[in-house]
Amino acid sequence: MHTFLYPQKDTYITNEVGYVDKNFGIDEILELKAHPNVTRTTIYYQSSSISQSVYTNLELNNFTGNISGSSTSIDSSGYANLKFISNSSISFTGSLIDQATITGSINGVILNNTYSASILNGITYGSSGQQSVTLSNVSGSLNGFSGSFVGSLNVTGSLIGNFTGSINNASGSLNNFYGCISGFVYGTQSLYIPYFTYIDVPDFSRILIKFDTTEISKSISNGSITSDVTFKLKLKTTQASELPVDYTVYGYPISQSWNMGIGRFSTGGDLVGASWNNKTESGSLWYVSGSNITTGTSASINQGGTWYNTVPLTYQYKSSSFCTSSFTGSSLICSQSYDYTTSDINMDITSIVKGWICGCVPNEGIILISSLESSTTNGIDSTVKFFSKETNTIYQPYIDISWNDSIYTTGSMIPLTGIVPYTVVMQNLSKEYKFGSIPRINVFAREKFPLKNFTKGYQQNSYLSSSLLPSASYYCVKDNESENIVIDFDDNTKLSSDGNIHYFKIDTTGLPVERFYRILIKTTFNNQTDIFDNGNIFKITR
Repeated sequence: MHTFLYPQKDTYITNEVGYVDKNFGIDEILELKAHPNVTRTTIYYQSSSISQSVYTNLELNNFTGNISGSSTSIDSSGYANLKFISNSSISFTGSLIDQATITGSINGVILNNTYSASILNGITYGSSGQQSVTLSNVSGSLNGFSGSFVGSLNVTGSLIGNFTGSINNASGSLNNFYGCISGFVYGTQSLYIPYFTYIDVPDFSRILIKFDTTEISKSISNGSITSDVTFKLKLKTTQASELPVDYTVYGYPISQSWNMGIGRFSTGGDLVGASWNNKTESGSLWYVSGSNITTGTSASINQGGTWYNTVPLTYQYKSSSFCTSSFTGSSLICSQSYDYTTSDINMDITSIVKGWICGCVPNEGIILISSLESSTTNGIDSTVKFFSKETNTIYQPYIDISWNDSIYTTGSMIPLTGIVPYTVVMQNLSKEYKFGSIPRINVFAREKFPLKNFTKGYQQNSYLSSSLLPSASYYCVKDNESENIVIDFDDNTKLSSDGNIHYFKIDTTGLPVERFYRILIKTTFNNQTDIFDNGNIFKITR
């Protein structure tokens, strides 16, 4: 037997910028989102120009890139005013004096009016007076050099390392610049400077949903529902994007009461009702730093709801025919894992619902959280949207409550072998059933082509008496228009047998009204499965 329990209230909460205090209680969707990447870089550009000679000071440290063009400055003593501080090496080609060309990197210090004895290309030069030095076709390193240059100095290639000093009357380009400039800038310059901004707030959305279990508890107490009952939370996907191949959705029992609210995302949300920060209204925080919700048993990440991630300290085991064992550790945590499967939720929440019905934990509903919230993989930006209770469709969330109510009595029924063709039909299916009724529907089975003989009584019996189907025979209910399976083949949809005919019962309380449904029968003989769809259609009316 299957029956459905629909939500008392539901909503979703998000930490999206601008919505942490907003409620979306009557939205038509429930959103489960995980975008854990914590850094986004936005590049802006700032440009300006200097159109006259100015005196300014720009820092140049840790320079990398290329300098092309000429750098010429002759002071009153006739020496080039060019200063370098670097930790790399430089290669020379051409002459250092009179249009010398430098390519490569510099290691050491070149200072104006300061020089000492040096050995260049195997020649020792004096420590005073102007030196006439010419280097032709030279490659190698110049380390720890101090001295002066007369004439012009053209620099091409790459300059890597630290640079301090002055570059005056320069023309050319400064490309691939990284670092700071220190010195004086004259003339006309254009600046094109990139800068960056960073956002380090990940985006998450979680679902809150609550069910009233009062009537279910009564049915269990009076024996209408057996103690082997199973509870499955079902949500239908309306939209999904950027989902990985495998992930998990976790369900936790909420540890505090909350207000569904009446906000809508399309109108900016509302300040009254559950939100990422608040449980009822603006200012009613889910979690206040330093406070105890239920010490050691409730989990929260700043805000975004509070829940039991282990059995709470206040838990009291209440032994009964229904609640047959105590919960320990993380047994209240439910989950559903996905691996190349549909994103619909079909989560077994039996342990949580049993805890509610037994009164072991308070029924404040379930919070659904994606495992992708804690993912460290770059590029995760998954969103799944589900129909809510406000959808006004057949796809609203519900708990599928099922238990095995089948009785298998063989009586005088003759078993079918499955070797010869057989047929299965509904005998007493009405065209309409009133919502809330629990009709019994008979299932008649016989050989499709009984052997003919001259005994009239035997012939009639073959057509009028139902044969026995195997115990592994089931029914299924589908929505006739959408083809959506409402009640699937499982161990709790087994056909019963009273010794004369097969039958099953349908609880119409959970079926949406004013819709048509179709019944299918499945049987299995010798590992061969047959499904019978004879167009058996009925309608649920108000």
